[in-house]
Amino acid sequence: MKLYYYPGACSLAVHVAMNELGLEYEIEKIDIKKGDNKKPEYLALNPRGQVATLVTDDGVLTENAAIIIHLNDRYEGKLLNKSGYERAIALQWLMFANSGLHGAYSKYMFLKKNNCTAEDVLKAAEKNVQEQWDEIERHLNQCGTSYMAGNEVTAGDIYITVVANWDFLPSMPKFGPKTSQLLHNVSRMPSYQTAMANEGVDYKAAA
Repeated sequence: MKLYYYPGACSLAVHVAMNELGLEYEIEKIDIKKGDNKKPEYLALNPRGQVATLVTDDGVLTENAAIIIHLNDRYEGKLLNKSGYERAIALQWLMFANSGLHGAYSKYMFLKKNNCTAEDVLKAAEKNVQEQWDEIERHLNQCGTSYMAGNEVTAGDIYITVVANWDFLPSMPKFGPKTSQLLHNVSRMPSYQTAMANEGVDYKAAA
């Protein structure tokens, strides 16, 4: 398998998951700042020009959540429960990370990329990001567990920890104490540390 990534981007969640599953793979950096993602050879793999892209013997996968689900199920991993309500909860938080949390950051990035100067609009987008983190803290307090779907790390925890390190907002969001502990624990997993070392990423979101 071959993983195409950009350092510290959402593709890092796939990178970590592959390590956690004990898989063998190659990696290739796609330098988005240099426009590698718009080159014809990459667009032939991923027409949207995004990361991650994973090339497998079966074909190409391009959505981070779908890649993680496929790999976990294909290689009988423990990043998602096999069935039932517990699996649904684990999937719920993976999807939240992929769409709610990541989506909130993407909205802010889109506004800045398109030179939005309306301060009220930018502040509303930044507020939306903070609201996602507040929901994570609220959930951890209500459920009384260490991670989003229980007391073991699942795929959503990894994805959330990746997004937490993004620093293109005017200031870092405020993480509650339980969220900070989750970020601390997940970012120090050997699988996570190895992926960061391979990508040249420093983790600053949790002490």
